[in-house]
Amino acid sequence: MEKDIRKGLIYGFLFGVAIAILFIKHFEIIADSEGNEINYLRVFDYLIIILKRGIVGSFSGAIIAFIIFKLNSSLKLTKKMKIGALIFGLCVVGPVIQYLVSLRLNEMLLFN
Repeated sequence: MEKDIRKGLIYGFLFGVAIAILFIKHFEIIADSEGNEINYLRVFDYLIIILKRGIVGSFSGAIIAFIIFKLNSSLKLTKKMKIGALIFGLCVVGPVIQYLVSLRLNEMLLFN
């Protein structure tokens, strides 16, 4: 069981970091009367945001691994069902958790 949860943590972290690198912008475009201006995030700030998303992904991966382990011990899941549960977790549960965390992070940034 611990081995499965550890795998879930590692794969969730890697998947969370990959999704964060793909979808988090490292710049913002500010439009004013003189034209557009591009402001780049500092590298440290960008890495912190990516690591936050990776940590959230690792927790969601551990939860998914725990659920699959518990289902497998009570029900005998076939290999196709395990893969389906993993894909569901990565494609549905992971992005939903990432989105909810991003809402909370954006809310916290407004008050700083």
